[in-house]
Amino acid sequence: MDSLDDESNLDEKSKAERIKLLSQLRVLNLKNESILQQKSRTKWIAHGDTNSKFFHSYIKWRSLMNNIKGLEVLGQWSEEPEIVKEVVREFYVKRLTATPDSGVRLDNIHFQQITEEDNKMLINGFDENEIKEVVWECGSNKSPDLDGFNFSFIKKYWDVINKEIIEVVHDFYKNGVIPKGSNASFITLVPKVGNPIGLNE
Repeated sequence: MDSLDDESNLDEKSKAERIKLLSQLRVLNLKNESILQQKSRTKWIAHGDTNSKFFHSYIKWRSLMNNIKGLEVLGQWSEEPEIVKEVVREFYVKRLTATPDSGVRLDNIHFQQITEEDNKMLINGFDENEIKEVVWECGSNKSPDLDGFNFSFIKKYWDVINKEIIEVVHDFYKNGVIPKGSNASFITLVPKVGNPIGLNE
């Protein structure tokens, strides 16, 4: 039909049929693409976190895609790690530091207050059921990093490790201090363009 259409030998009925077939082809292509995406997810679930060739090739690919070779510093390209680190540090200190002219003022604003009963409930210690409920509300596959224990592990072995987790929570309630590193996070720079030269990219 395509070759006949190229030669302008299609009648009106055949043209309508060709358009209908092209529409069906688009739908089938979308379905096929969806199936391939699901298969890739299934492959990740089956092989993703194991110490396999698939896992390492995927991590390597992600690393190459998100790798920043260097930065433009004062109009000059630099790949020197110490210079790049300092530029990144200064960039985020400037971006994440509040300034007096931030524009947020709370003068003469009256906030709603909670009741005394709610306040008592909020300042009471945590019991084991509350802690367990919070753990069970977390997504099972959430993991702090590639080597971390996810919530699926914690839920499965709750009977073994619950005392330690409850002890940590009670210690936090008593002292108001979370051990350094417990809630550490990392800023991951994901390039917006193919070859970024500045941190805004």
